[in-house]
Amino acid sequence: MDSELLLANLAALTAVPGVGRRTLARIFYSRKKYQWSWKQFWVCNTEIVKKIPVSEKLVLAIQNWKKDHNILDFYTALEEKNIRVIIIGSKEYPPLLAQSDRPPVLLFVKGASLDRLARLPIAVVGTRQVTSYGRSVTTQITAQLCRAGASIISGCMYGVDTVAHQAALAAHSPTVAVLGFGFDHVYPVTQQPVLDAIIAAGGSIISEYPPDTRPTKGNFIARNSIVAGMSRAVLVTEAAQRSGSHTTAQFALESGRSVCAVPGPIYSQYSEGTKWLINEGAVLVSSAEDVLQELGIGTVQGKTAVPQEKPAPSDPLERKILAVLQTGAQLSEELFSRLDCTFAEYQVCLMRLELGNYLERSGEVVRICY
Repeated sequence: MDSELLLANLAALTAVPGVGRRTLARIFYSRKKYQWSWKQFWVCNTEIVKKIPVSEKLVLAIQNWKKDHNILDFYTALEEKNIRVIIIGSKEYPPLLAQSDRPPVLLFVKGASLDRLARLPIAVVGTRQVTSYGRSVTTQITAQLCRAGASIISGCMYGVDTVAHQAALAAHSPTVAVLGFGFDHVYPVTQQPVLDAIIAAGGSIISEYPPDTRPTKGNFIARNSIVAGMSRAVLVTEAAQRSGSHTTAQFALESGRSVCAVPGPIYSQYSEGTKWLINEGAVLVSSAEDVLQELGIGTVQGKTAVPQEKPAPSDPLERKILAVLQTGAQLSEELFSRLDCTFAEYQVCLMRLELGNYLERSGEVVRICY
């Protein structure tokens, strides 16, 4: 009951004007730390407001939303629409997404459990104005990836996204669509059959936005960060010079994921984006085998690609550090506070794990390497 109450309150907060990903995270981690009550939060208790903290403008927005809405009714309405709410740290929350930069605290989900993503989730993205060449290579490489055991993630926009989802469906492989709007909307409306097919085939649709959220440009950029964050690699099959695929690739790099790009015909404007990515350091690929090699995937047994696992560290403290990081990226100071060791021992273990490619440090953030 406590966990359901937490989900209901967090879901309701996403509907409050002005509460975005960062604010929701601030509220979530404040409650985790200080254990204040939701009842006191919704009346904007002064001490709680200071601990979070939130602005006077947001306090007013919270109070106004609560006047017109009932939290449990909002949550019940989600259940009636077959929408699940999952939070970071829960069993269904994608572990790779938890390891990414600024992961959303909460996701709304329709369809199969995200547990089906297993060990090889790969994003396939690209231009909306897909050419016959782009359609061909996207279909071919996506099908190859599915035969190797991959789960395909994309944004369910027309163009490369749709081709990738359709190729995964044809291969009877799990596919996940990440939306830049709430479930009450479909953009464009011509994408409804694709979404229906994904659900019917046992796939999943996710969004970080409450159902009544309309599509906006900023939401699609945030959507791209989820596509990249959920994936071990981002594959760009065709893209123009200025492309949303570039933001997805950038998010992937920031989270330590691989970026792969398919070269295209030199006369096509939709080859300029992948050429730029390759020049910037993306891995040039022309097959699923190239993608798998970039990920350190070893031999292929039957239809399933087998990752080459690193042996677990023998040192107990190193194993403890990795266990803590499995729940998500951590600030170095916060990670140290959860361990029973001296700071010198902690630093030595971090260095060994980093040299062994078990973890990586970006400023003060520590995360597992995948």
